[in-house]
Amino acid sequence: MENFRKLLAGVLCLSAGVISLQSCIEDQPTSLTAVSDVIVQDIKTDAGVKYGIVVYATADFDIKSAQVTAPGTGGKVYKLTATANKQQFVYYPQAADYTSEMPVKGTYSIEVISSKDVKLVGDDAVGDEKLTPIVIKTATMTSQKLKTTWDLITGADAYVVKLYSANKAELIFSSNYLATDVKEFEFGTSSAGWAYGVSPVVNTNYVVELLGVKVETGTATDKANNIQFVTIDSKTIKWE
Repeated sequence: MENFRKLLAGVLCLSAGVISLQSCIEDQPTSLTAVSDVIVQDIKTDAGVKYGIVVYATADFDIKSAQVTAPGTGGKVYKLTATANKQQFVYYPQAADYTSEMPVKGTYSIEVISSKDVKLVGDDAVGDEKLTPIVIKTATMTSQKLKTTWDLITGADAYVVKLYSANKAELIFSSNYLATDVKEFEFGTSSAGWAYGVSPVVNTNYVVELLGVKVETGTATDKANNIQFVTIDSKTIKWE
């Protein structure tokens, strides 16, 4: 990611937030810093695989607003919304926002405005590279350990396994990046990766989510910090 410029008191460097997929270009020290990223994500529907844009923005200050504008004249504007943390804004597409065509390729402009009306701007180049949809083969519980398996997909640079509450409102566990040749992952109550103060409840439903990750084309180093595309599959399980 490139083409960053300083505006007012801050610099925006771009990164993925929730799953710690970072891509950040350092500039001279400033009083305010925000990180954000635009990632293409797929969804499986009865009409086939569709694609949408996911955007994250995280700052070291309270955010008033954040938005991303697609390239081209009259490019679509994606307005991010606040999370429970005033320093984090996100844009998640609704089902109707996904389309059978990949999002427009090119440079997306990002704008973050602080609660004190300081504007930080940057941009992110989004390509047209994608992955074959990933599929969970099995997700089985044994002695309060959840084992998830899958087939490797061509072009993936990493895999991630997550666990959510039954309604997916709360992310309660996330693995680190798993290598390209890994096709199973098991975790239990003593594993690293649980949200602070959270542990699973026996006989309670959760959603396990599997991600296949592709980095941006031309990234020779720091691949884990430059993400182009994420393919996702999920399955409801009962913790036993």
